[in-house]
Amino acid sequence: MSLSNIERFDEITGEVFAKLYLNFPVPCLLRAADYVASATVFNEHLGSDVPSEDAEFFFACIRWLEGSGYITAKAENGFYVAEAVLTSKGLEVLRAMPSSLQGKASIGERLGDTAARGGKEIARMLVSEALSLGTRIVGQQVGLVV
Repeated sequence: MSLSNIERFDEITGEVFAKLYLNFPVPCLLRAADYVASATVFNEHLGSDVPSEDAEFFFACIRWLEGSGYITAKAENGFYVAEAVLTSKGLEVLRAMPSSLQGKASIGERLGDTAARGGKEIARMLVSEALSLGTRIVGQQVGLVV
């Protein structure tokens, strides 16, 4: 069964959030090959490898996370993103311990544990919770009731 774009986004985002949270505040190199099965394809016209559609999807996820204020990064070259780190918003969301999640671990701690064990369903749920929380935080800051 093929995953929807939202499910793929949630899986990649969960793995990225886990890595950045566990390494915070040290900037990280995010290689597309670490997040998608096939990051490159050989282009006969160019005579070299180029980013695959899966890699392009990975970079679209990273650009969205950056544009939404969860992470910052310095450079993207088609194969990796350099110096990625959580923003204060990203860190605040991942440090949260929502009552909807049972236990005492933060979203970031749970993502780190889930990523290590490969629990993709749980990771998707945690990412959904994190992004919802981020929306509520921003909404409250600008005076919206969310």
